[in-house]
Amino acid sequence: MKDLIGIVLAGGQSKRFGKPKALAKRNGKEFILYSVETLRSITKNIIIVVHPELKKNLPVIDQAIFITDIEPYKGKGPLAGLFSVMSQYEAKWYMVLPCDVPFINDHILKILQLYQDEKWDAILPRVNKRIQPLVALYHRRVKEEIKSRLERNELSMKYLLDNIQVKYIDLIDEQPFMNINTKEEYEKFVR
Repeated sequence: MKDLIGIVLAGGQSKRFGKPKALAKRNGKEFILYSVETLRSITKNIIIVVHPELKKNLPVIDQAIFITDIEPYKGKGPLAGLFSVMSQYEAKWYMVLPCDVPFINDHILKILQLYQDEKWDAILPRVNKRIQPLVALYHRRVKEEIKSRLERNELSMKYLLDNIQVKYIDLIDEQPFMNINTKEEYEKFVR
């Protein structure tokens, strides 16, 4: 079993953005590469959960494993992606990042790692009172809780967090967590 696996969630449909956010660019580089490169600063074990249609358009990402959501949870959001990785690849901890945070940096991940402790099921940043469940560390023991949520179709990350032991790390700088959801946000913050 590995100590840490990095997960990039790139399975969303990007409806509000109008095209796959993973392929949007900042400084000529696809958003997904910012997540992959940031995870590589803490682990060489990178798994990308990707929608099958998106995979063929992604840039080359060496030494990363690509998977899709497992049945019967295909298309059920971040919990399905997280569970799909946990079901196929064993690790003690899983560091999760979305594919649409082009300002993320390794400093954030290293802060979260400082709080790794067996008493926590998850370690999450809380930025100006807003939790960040998709920039987080999850312990392997949450796998069964996630499965239970998926089976009951309770797909909210909040439901999961309400039922596990979470360590929240208060941070101030919002920029690393800025996810780009619309073309207007892209024009305002990235261009």
